[in-house]
Amino acid sequence: MAGVAPPFDACVLSRGGNGGAVGVVLGEIYRRGAVQKPAVLGSREAAQIQDTHGRILASACWGNYVALIEDAGCRLRFVFKDPCGTLPCYFTKHQGVQVVFSCVGDCQDVGLALSVNGDFVRARAVNGFLDFDIPSLVGVSSVHRGECVEFDRNAESASRAVYWHPASFEGAGELIVEPELAAQALRETVEDCVNSMAVSHSRVIAQISGGLDSSIVLGCLAEAPNKPDITCYTDYVRQSVCDERRWARYATQRKNLRHVEVAREPKSLRYQELPALAASMEPASYFPHYLRGPLNRSLAKEYGATAVFTGEGGDACLCSTSYVFAVNHALRRYGVGRRTLRTAAMVARRRDRTIWRVLAKAVGGEVFGVGTGGYRRQLATVCRLVSSDVRKALETESGASSSWLGARGPVTQESLLRLGTLAFPPTFYDLSTQPQVEAPVSMSPLCMQPVFEVCMRIPVDVHFDGGRVRGLARRAFADLLPEPILRRQWKDRPLSMVAGVLQHNLKFVRETLMEGYLMREKILDRRAVELALQNGPTSSAVLSGEVLSHLDLELWIRNFA
Repeated sequence: MAGVAPPFDACVLSRGGNGGAVGVVLGEIYRRGAVQKPAVLGSREAAQIQDTHGRILASACWGNYVALIEDAGCRLRFVFKDPCGTLPCYFTKHQGVQVVFSCVGDCQDVGLALSVNGDFVRARAVNGFLDFDIPSLVGVSSVHRGECVEFDRNAESASRAVYWHPASFEGAGELIVEPELAAQALRETVEDCVNSMAVSHSRVIAQISGGLDSSIVLGCLAEAPNKPDITCYTDYVRQSVCDERRWARYATQRKNLRHVEVAREPKSLRYQELPALAASMEPASYFPHYLRGPLNRSLAKEYGATAVFTGEGGDACLCSTSYVFAVNHALRRYGVGRRTLRTAAMVARRRDRTIWRVLAKAVGGEVFGVGTGGYRRQLATVCRLVSSDVRKALETESGASSSWLGARGPVTQESLLRLGTLAFPPTFYDLSTQPQVEAPVSMSPLCMQPVFEVCMRIPVDVHFDGGRVRGLARRAFADLLPEPILRRQWKDRPLSMVAGVLQHNLKFVRETLMEGYLMREKILDRRAVELALQNGPTSSAVLSGEVLSHLDLELWIRNFA
């Protein structure tokens, strides 16, 4: 992959003897059940992969990879995208040749003319960042997570098969309901993933917010067998009511780790002065790319690091955002009994509701189905600037924006909250620089397939151990975390940062949105946008986020104009 430091590389699949090469795995792949460097797959494994057309990879391996497999006897080729990794995979036809790729910039360099799909733009404006079936670029298709695409002898896409799905992976029905066993399984799985991902990196960067997720990853990283040199960093906004540095210090001082504190200034992010983001298949946000990319590269260069570890994915897999469904999960196993009532009481206390209101909602959800109402209400908060005509035109679509997401039923609020990053397209490259520039690879162990699977096998009420958000995780990693972080059950967020960036870029935002593609195509409501930007940025963090989301979409379209 362009611009990515080792160990992201190619592993050739060969049956040995006269069998010859049968394919290649691009990226980073590990065998299940052992801490190890990225796997070098032998002839026996290559034969199994070829014979199953890659299906065995979904259960026997994990990582961040794409496998290309050939069945010479049938003159078929298969492309399998791993279930949870961030390395994307796309394909298109160019001058009679089927091109499979991950980096859009590489395609532009060899002369492919790519154009934006208007149907995708409308869906993206209404539905936000979800992983769509609708191609974002004309003539280009995606291989979704856990999906295998078969190509026939004429290099045409013949069929698609879902080898792995978040609701029906191998062992999904084997629930872990005893808290002690669940805590043990969670601890061992996270440690194994961190240790495997760290083993090839002698020097690493760790993004530390002082929250539970990043502290868990740092705690495991500090105990990794290869003992990597760790540089932590925390960013903050000066004079903000939300300042994470105090909490981050608790996490780094436990092992006396190097800790860099980075001050952020909203006015320093000036859109008109920033280079365009590198071309990408999906609209990307300037905000995180220019907030993280240059800093990650600078720190990696200064300290010789080749990877950046994050706590991304923890909110979803550890059920921080979905604990409200703990009563539903208790009902499924225990009915309306003592355990369920106790769970309802804990959720009610946490949400400042009556126990009967919480219980009634859970019973209604189990009897009549959770439905997509919550999901739809959530979507309504991210498209308030979209014209009513565009919203109505898309209302007839089902709740699932992707057949992959909806392959085992409708996408509900609960499923989205537990899917986390899996509900969105993979993001791999640092788009704040060109693909040819080497950048440290981003590592998010809590998003990895083994962690996701073990967390999905643990019911939400077990995750809500002791009536605490991420209570099971607190139990599992108690000895690796400072006591203040274990007790803390809230997050500080620099809410002023988004509003500040919008304030200092208001003229640019107005001109870009009012005179851009989205307005010309009547996707945005002119009056609504004028009101939102009339007297500076709104105090609503949600509406400010929507403004920047439409701005990112508009700027992405310019990359292909």
